[in-house]
Amino acid sequence: MRDIDIVGVGALRRHQIEELQKIKKFILLTYEEIIPDSVHGIYSAEILRTLQWLRPLQTQKGPAFDFGEEQKKLFARLFPRTRSALGVAASRMMDAYLQEMEWSSWLLQDHWRYFVGFLRSKFPENKALLELAHWEWVWAWIEVQPFEPDKSEAGFVHVNPSLQIIHLSVHNPVLSRDQGVYAFVYDDKKQTVVEKRLDVYEAQILDLLHEDRKYTEKQLIEMALISDEIDTQINAEEWGKKFQGLCQHAILTR
Repeated sequence: MRDIDIVGVGALRRHQIEELQKIKKFILLTYEEIIPDSVHGIYSAEILRTLQWLRPLQTQKGPAFDFGEEQKKLFARLFPRTRSALGVAASRMMDAYLQEMEWSSWLLQDHWRYFVGFLRSKFPENKALLELAHWEWVWAWIEVQPFEPDKSEAGFVHVNPSLQIIHLSVHNPVLSRDQGVYAFVYDDKKQTVVEKRLDVYEAQILDLLHEDRKYTEKQLIEMALISDEIDTQINAEEWGKKFQGLCQHAILTR
């Protein structure tokens, strides 16, 4: 197992590794020499934290590998549907991105974090393609990020720290998803990434929670009831059901 694939990861990736640890012993291969100076301090701290839960059988320097080829394999794994949608332009876009983007991380996957923006500069009018790439990157990003749930102030409503929102401006046939607003979170209890299409009421609840104040469930519903952002208002019981739906999808906790 390579440090550049697992150092500092959390969420689904860490859960998968911890499950494998129950039946396998790992040798951790390190590539400290390729880590950029600008993030070397972060890498050193992250690898120490990772070793506290990974506990490999041994750690040793990894064999040489081709960074460019590894990134191309990773691109195919992170963006399979985007790659297919790009068709003959896929290899050209991938090569151009790798040539333009400087390696500035300690996690191999993180090198693709600017790809959606890069693609936007090349195909600014192709909304379906850009939203497809964004969708695939958000899913991949949530799978590996370490998220710390907010355990402070019991009784108040908290937004899942992994929450990511994607707006599909058009129907996306590749994703088989209609136009709309979609929420993604990592459900720590179920160890899975959860996707939910939000209606206008659920979106309003999240908007209220992004304001600079805390709410209990009761206060949140009261604020939703007097909201002037909704054209068709619903009653307190229906707002409560919307709130419960967000909790059931691990988007909100209390």
